[in-house]
Amino acid sequence: MSVRLVDPMDWEPIKEQIDSDFGENVLQKLVGDLAPVSIPRGNTVSFYLVPTGWIEYLQRGFGDFTPSSMGIWLGDMSNNRFRVSIAVIERLARLTDRELVVSRRGAESFTYGKSILRESVVHLTPGLKRGQRVIVKNEHGDCLGLAALSVDEARLERLGPEKLVAKNLVDIGWFIRRLG
Repeated sequence: MSVRLVDPMDWEPIKEQIDSDFGENVLQKLVGDLAPVSIPRGNTVSFYLVPTGWIEYLQRGFGDFTPSSMGIWLGDMSNNRFRVSIAVIERLARLTDRELVVSRRGAESFTYGKSILRESVVHLTPGLKRGQRVIVKNEHGDCLGLAALSVDEARLERLGPEKLVAKNLVDIGWFIRRLG
């Protein structure tokens, strides 16, 4: 396994997915002046954003040492599907208006890995569609994670309080549950 600059062919599906979910050119803004690199791990490839000044060191190689991570963890590609990492959600939230705001009770439930029910929804950006990924925030504007909508925003008001609105994809409690 080795760290390498991302091939443009590998980058295109990530760009399409992030820009489709969060808005045109969001990935470009997220990357900014950083360079995308990848580290293969079996059937998964992890992507990171590193300072461009690191490129010369990456090209030299690491000898017998294989880094397990570096820079900012963007996410992982597995089975032709890219999963955004929790490490980049806060940066992503500053670049998009596609968000779902939940009540205090909904925020607590979400950070324990639960999905979002209608009774917890305080606000959902107008016009969003089923399958769309959204940034989940609490009522104070704190970023809690990422979810996939289970319903079009236009149908939200028709749902009963116990109906599913969005599936939890990753949340800030993930580190504690995984490493705790």
